[in-house]
Amino acid sequence: AKASKEWHISISKKKEKSHKKLKEGLRTPEDAYRIPILESIIELGGEGKAQDVMDKVFEKMAKNLNEYDLAPLPLNPRIKRWKNTTRWCRYTLANEGLIDPNSERGVWVITEKGRNYLKSNI
Repeated sequence: AKASKEWHISISKKKEKSHKKLKEGLRTPEDAYRIPILESIIELGGEGKAQDVMDKVFEKMAKNLNEYDLAPLPLNPRIKRWKNTTRWCRYTLANEGLIDPNSERGVWVITEKGRNYLKSNI
């Protein structure tokens, strides 16, 4: 029992060291994605599949993304950090009512509130 407990502790410590959170200010902040996400949804006719919206967001943001944004996430190397930040921003926008939180899974839909926000912030 003691050996397995020691093994568990050493595994936990390895995880802690290898997955430290990125220092503040290194990646492009989530707020920078707000307007590109809303614009992208409008350009797709007011709603779009998540991947289509993300493709447009990348086109709009590419020149502003840095090496940290383009790097894979430590916990999931298949996902680039900018995509993860885009998804978190979408979650925030949905919580604020700018994107429909009850839309079909994988479809991002702008709300009237989102359209008004976009008009007053561009």
